[in-house]
Amino acid sequence: MESNQPTHASFTLTSTALLSLVGHLSDFPNPDDSNPPGPWGPVIRRAAERARYLLGPSPEPWNEVLLNPQPLPPKAAFAQALAQEAIDRAALMQEVADALTQAGERQGIIIIGGMVSRFIDDCGNGKIKHPVPPPRHSDGRLGALELLVMAAEFERSATATNHEGLRREFGNASARLVEIAAGRLQSATVRSAG
Repeated sequence: MESNQPTHASFTLTSTALLSLVGHLSDFPNPDDSNPPGPWGPVIRRAAERARYLLGPSPEPWNEVLLNPQPLPPKAAFAQALAQEAIDRAALMQEVADALTQAGERQGIIIIGGMVSRFIDDCGNGKIKHPVPPPRHSDGRLGALELLVMAAEFERSATATNHEGLRREFGNASARLVEIAAGRLQSATVRSAG
């Protein structure tokens, strides 16, 4: 004869495990994300959200290879969103620095310049990758086209800003991205010729 009594069990659940149940609602990084958590994780996630907003819902728009009605190829749209996110963060940092005393303003642009420089370095050395796993023949690094799109976005922002320090940093970032893209194109040309 079966009992109609409910069975009660007790268990221990850590707060981290409990929060992981709603991980997409919290600030915890997705463990399946191809980009490991790091200083650029939030920038990459926000850029992916921007690209999704512009290009539409799932399936991930940058996986579509056939006829794409968007004005930019999907990877280039992600690269543009990535540059916009980095630019927005640098501009926000400058606004905070401007709210400080005059001494803070000079120190602020030095810090912002360092952040933008690290961002460009990490785009060039492969630390910043596309948010989706790369195809088998690719290492996931940003390609020459994506770097050129980012350079154009930094150049556009350099001409649009009234802040001399940001104009200089964004112009330098654009020039460095063009240099990295040219190097990628040159090495691809050498590989295809050899």
